[in-house]
Amino acid sequence: MFKRLLLGLIVLMLEGCASQLLKPEQLGKGQLQGNNSVLVGSFSRNPKGPPYYSQTFMFRNVETNKIYRIQSQQEFNLFSGKTPDEFKTENNSGSTFVFQLPAGKYVLYNFSLYRPYGYFYFYHSSKTDFAIPFVVQPNKVNYLGELKLESEGKKFLGMSIPAGGIWIISNQIDRDIPLIKATMPNLPLENVVSVIPATKEIFTPLVVLPAELKQINP
Repeated sequence: MFKRLLLGLIVLMLEGCASQLLKPEQLGKGQLQGNNSVLVGSFSRNPKGPPYYSQTFMFRNVETNKIYRIQSQQEFNLFSGKTPDEFKTENNSGSTFVFQLPAGKYVLYNFSLYRPYGYFYFYHSSKTDFAIPFVVQPNKVNYLGELKLESEGKKFLGMSIPAGGIWIISNQIDRDIPLIKATMPNLPLENVVSVIPATKEIFTPLVVLPAELKQINP
């Protein structure tokens, strides 16, 4: 009896951990007051590429320099569990994310990919920080778009992908908002504003924006 109870408690703890990375807390209309805002989007990968233990994309507030991390855990561990996929197709698997943060100017500036190999490990990020700006509007649910990793070892639109891969940012709002609504039923999602990045203040070839994608594949 004691063993079954202990196992049940462990399972509950792990299930809780699994939900904390991309959706740290349950949010509702009350969070959209004062200078508060909510940032949403999706975080995914091409399942045909090499699997990563974890993948992380970092952004920061320009005024406060506070750092935020969009992170998914692709293999189970005792501290953060495993991030479940909310959508899965032949070329795309991932989940939505939801963060509460103050309104203001932000920049996407780097990412990290980690994969262990026994006593060794693979770690990849941009050697230098880039800057891809976006502005979070106050008292709104702001949609950042889908951040998708296309892993190395393949070609994307005729381009050879470097070690670690490249990121594709795109508008998948019609898929993402219903998924967010299912997990955040109290969050007002009727008038979501798009804050999908359109420009780069500090260039990087490792992130492809929607406008760049149109130029590559008109």
